[in-house]
Amino acid sequence: MEDVRPNDLTPNVVGFWGLVSQSLAGMAPTCDVVAFMTAGAAFALVALPLSYLWAFGLMFIEVNTLYHLSKNRAGAGGYYSYVSSGLGPGAALVTGFMVSFYQVFSMAGIPVYVGGVFLPGLAHHVGLTLPSWFWIVAVLFFIGVPWMLGIMGIGPSIRVLATTSLTEIIFLIAASLIIITRAHSGHPFKPFHVGKVGYKGVARGMIFAITSFIGIGSHASLGEETKGVQTQKGRLIGKAALVSLTLVGAALTMSAYALTVGWGENKMGSFATARAPGVTVFLHYLGPIGAVALVVLAINSALMDSLALLTSSSRVLYAIGRDELISARFAQVNGSRAPAKSVTLLAMLAVAVGLGTGLWLGPGEAFNVMTTAVLFGLVTAHTLMNISLMRLFRDEKKPAHAVQHFVLPFLATGLFWWVLYESVWPINLPLSWSVVIWAAVLIPVIVYVLVVIRGMGSAEGRQLGIRKTQPPVI
Repeated sequence: MEDVRPNDLTPNVVGFWGLVSQSLAGMAPTCDVVAFMTAGAAFALVALPLSYLWAFGLMFIEVNTLYHLSKNRAGAGGYYSYVSSGLGPGAALVTGFMVSFYQVFSMAGIPVYVGGVFLPGLAHHVGLTLPSWFWIVAVLFFIGVPWMLGIMGIGPSIRVLATTSLTEIIFLIAASLIIITRAHSGHPFKPFHVGKVGYKGVARGMIFAITSFIGIGSHASLGEETKGVQTQKGRLIGKAALVSLTLVGAALTMSAYALTVGWGENKMGSFATARAPGVTVFLHYLGPIGAVALVVLAINSALMDSLALLTSSSRVLYAIGRDELISARFAQVNGSRAPAKSVTLLAMLAVAVGLGTGLWLGPGEAFNVMTTAVLFGLVTAHTLMNISLMRLFRDEKKPAHAVQHFVLPFLATGLFWWVLYESVWPINLPLSWSVVIWAAVLIPVIVYVLVVIRGMGSAEGRQLGIRKTQPPVI
């Protein structure tokens, strides 16, 4: 029987489909349809489905890294632990903080959009006007409810996520097929051509498409709470990532295509400026029941996204605290064996970021800036993961693994940074404020990391983020 210490997380409670549900919820597919696709259409226009198809392909290449790094290592640190194995403590700690950064900004950004753009636009459709401060209430609600569930422990959280995640996927795929069948597009392949928007337009659309997949690895930090023997937990994490990415990638690409042909390929210039355009398309082709279902699932999706990301990032903070690289108080658990202090801190940060950025830029622009900042944080963390895998490939000296352990990580890294470059150059305010926000977080993090890892041994630095009751499997 596994030895459970006072501040350990609850072992053996999350099964394979629980991991898949956590990952699906972190990607919030229905919320992506009403938020990220509307924002992405402003740049990609009719090529919105192409942006999602390319983002799906890029993330499928990238999930190779998660699959191989997680095989022999399952802990609360997730990405933080994976980078530790290949690059040591400095890069690992930067990764851990970047994961917390982009997940907090994502938790903040979606409620700002839902409460400040989507729901007011929807209310306008039915002749209502929401107060200008409504988005502030939305931020508190969409972060407060997940916070309460988060401190109740992993069991209730996973049960809630599992109930709704697969429902979203089934609904989106079925609805998309109906819309595509009824739309009778005269140019069915036009949405998959670069066209007038050019590669820059597609790349800028990919900002929102890639961040639609932000939660792909949100289950990685549940390694210590996963069912199965130690050597199998990591393999389950990798398999769950492949399954969840395939489901969400198919659903989102089909949804982007359905919205494009349903709205009209030649009319996509008005899609991003319309009020709740996704609901308009669903109402036209699926009637009131389809439109109401989309709204209900989108609101639920926003809640579940915050819960999944809060669960994920709190485990990373817990693992860093357990390694004594930040205050050990963050490695304490409550009576439900949830890292309550970590959950509470991250929820408070998300509220502060959402309110601060929304008041500064207004809900619509705040969402765009926060989403681009999310992409910078995500790419930073995934770049370090890719380099970690390539470093391990060099150390193991097995040429047969070159494609999975070197070529694919190198390709994914290059594509990530191409999208980032296209998104902010030439400088285009307010979107380019995202770079300033990212740098304002990254630079102090690097300084802090250089101070706290001083004197840490190489062997210790490659075992971060995992429960150290016995020698870990390398």
